[in-house]
Amino acid sequence: MKKTLKKYFIPHEENDHRPHFLRWEATMAVAGIILFCEVLFLTGVGFGVSGFRLFGEILSNVLVEQTNAQRVTHDLSSLTASAVLEEAAQMKADDMAAKGYFAHTSPEGITPWYWFSEAGYAFNYAGENLAVNFVDSRDVTNAWMNSPKHRDNILGANFTEIGIATSRGVYEGREAVFVVQMFGRPARVAAAQTETSPAPLPATIVRKSEEEPLPQETFVAVRGTENQEPERADVGSEINQIPVAATPQVVSSQPLPVRIAASAAAMPRKTLTVLYIVIATIVGAALLLKVFVRIKIQHPALIFNGVLMLLLIVSALTINQYLALASARVF
Repeated sequence: MKKTLKKYFIPHEENDHRPHFLRWEATMAVAGIILFCEVLFLTGVGFGVSGFRLFGEILSNVLVEQTNAQRVTHDLSSLTASAVLEEAAQMKADDMAAKGYFAHTSPEGITPWYWFSEAGYAFNYAGENLAVNFVDSRDVTNAWMNSPKHRDNILGANFTEIGIATSRGVYEGREAVFVVQMFGRPARVAAAQTETSPAPLPATIVRKSEEEPLPQETFVAVRGTENQEPERADVGSEINQIPVAATPQVVSSQPLPVRIAASAAAMPRKTLTVLYIVIATIVGAALLLKVFVRIKIQHPALIFNGVLMLLLIVSALTINQYLALASARVF
């Protein structure tokens, strides 16, 4: 191992002061790796074979983990994954994918609360975040967290459960992955807390007037009875926060290698970014060793090869970021 490292990275007499990692053959190999990764990534973004599903597939369980990670960071309890909420989110995602729209309210005027009702989820609090045209789950979470009202949903202290679903369809003339993130606090939770706590748990909501249109950026609601259209409030309104008991975080039963592979598939841009940073670090180290170990013996061609590899990596990172986020939207 030591001999190999010396051969490829340390300029000395045996390699004619020309480390093999900076030679043209190694440069072409690195360029080939970058090209191969870019072809896979661009295929996932939407170029090439439209049916290729590995890259760009937004995995629901990864988004749940990322959401809970944000909540834990802000000293909030984790949300419990709800199969009923997942069903509601799946119906909403499938509806958007089938009809090619991206909004909280469908072209027919169907609100998010319809899908909660269809799934049989009676709630005291409910919310919905949407995303489309993302290819990396980390980018989805970051976009929601960078939007104040979507962030308020993710960090909502009144929510105890979460359900996320995705569906593939066509939006604005291109294949897209629709992401629906639904939050809830089931009515039975509030009832159970009322029975065990001597203090009442009212929720006072400052609402806009009935004449003022409901904002479309996000949806949060309080529901009084199972058959009643929920009272609605802008997520930015003042809400008396009800303490939420700690909820267990869902732990995947899949083997660690499978979970790592799934996370990599759900975060292709981040995975490539990490890979490229590792390669760039190795190239940078090789360049420094070439320049400073034998500072009087330089080979401009090798230095050019190293700089070329770094330029290729920077270009790939820039292109990936632009293509991954160019048409991505949250709602």
